[in-house]
Amino acid sequence: MKKKIAIVGAGNAGCMTALNFGYYGKELFEIDMYYDPNIPIEKVGQSTTPDVLQLISSSMNMDWWNNDIGATLKLGILYENWGQKQKHIYHKFFMDSIACHFQTSKLSQKVRESQYVNVIEQKIVNPEVEIDADYIFDCRGKSENDYENYHRLTNPHNSAIIAFADGRDVDLTHTKCAATPNGWTFVIPNQDSISYGYLYNDLITSKEDAKADFLDRFDIVESDIDGYLSFQNYIAKSMFYGERTILNGNRFAFLEPLEATSTTFYRNVAGHAWEHIVDGKPKYACDSDVFKYMKQLETFILWHYQFGSAFDTPFWEYAKGLPFNPDADFLKYRDAAIEMDYPMLNSRGFAGQEYGIWPRMSFKQWHEGVNH
Repeated sequence: MKKKIAIVGAGNAGCMTALNFGYYGKELFEIDMYYDPNIPIEKVGQSTTPDVLQLISSSMNMDWWNNDIGATLKLGILYENWGQKQKHIYHKFFMDSIACHFQTSKLSQKVRESQYVNVIEQKIVNPEVEIDADYIFDCRGKSENDYENYHRLTNPHNSAIIAFADGRDVDLTHTKCAATPNGWTFVIPNQDSISYGYLYNDLITSKEDAKADFLDRFDIVESDIDGYLSFQNYIAKSMFYGERTILNGNRFAFLEPLEATSTTFYRNVAGHAWEHIVDGKPKYACDSDVFKYMKQLETFILWHYQFGSAFDTPFWEYAKGLPFNPDADFLKYRDAAIEMDYPMLNSRGFAGQEYGIWPRMSFKQWHEGVNH
């Protein structure tokens, strides 16, 4: 008999969970997705790593000709004005490796219409009371009133301004991360628009000053601004909650969206949940591995701030001074990357994942682009 899984939420985390369990476990699981149409799906363009795109394309039988999620090419990440040594740092992918940008609303619709889930349009307040399932994935977003069950992650940002500009930039085949005096801005090419996210720290920069710099620095006008966000960087003390619930998405953790870590993290959590449900992996071992993975994400992102940027401002002085305590594996792969001319290749000839999701090539590219 198939185990019954319930997924509460139809955003990125809900979709990654549904595809992971639906595609790999079609003979093992029946999946209900609880979707509240009154809760808007994230409008900002999203970005993947190559492995996430592989899951999406394989599970949905999708390609660049049959592209139902508004996917655009992502061949790497371009950092502008981030390093002091050179203006541009290009975090490349190999030419046989590709990722994408996509629109969450279109992915959500595609997953909800797929064979993998039974969609139930219902607002869920208390999943374990309201839902009859063997396992529940709570992907609703963090509860603003729940502080004692979360750890704070170290990161320099707590605010963002979101904007959209109409039109398609066909030459923008990468995610752009442009440093500003107050932080950085992501630039994501959608099929019919460009998404901007201006990240800053409101304890250092006022919303008014951030908005003024945003409008002055990029090709947008005030009417393009869609909203202002305040956020924390955090992770729950456990991915398991209650008797049957597993947390994912913002309900579990959030870290600023540098290096496209969100969808990769959601898939990682779903993978550890699989190991618990299917293989009997203990909960404490799943938590330990997920925390280690998040530590790797946090550490690699903090490394981006250690050398400052082209801007000598209060924000960048603050960011450079944040506690940075890399683990032994980080130092090993960083130092090895500095000394080598080419990334280490595995038996199939591809760059191996050496630290978290990053091959040594990633360390080398960043090291060469900044002022050490």
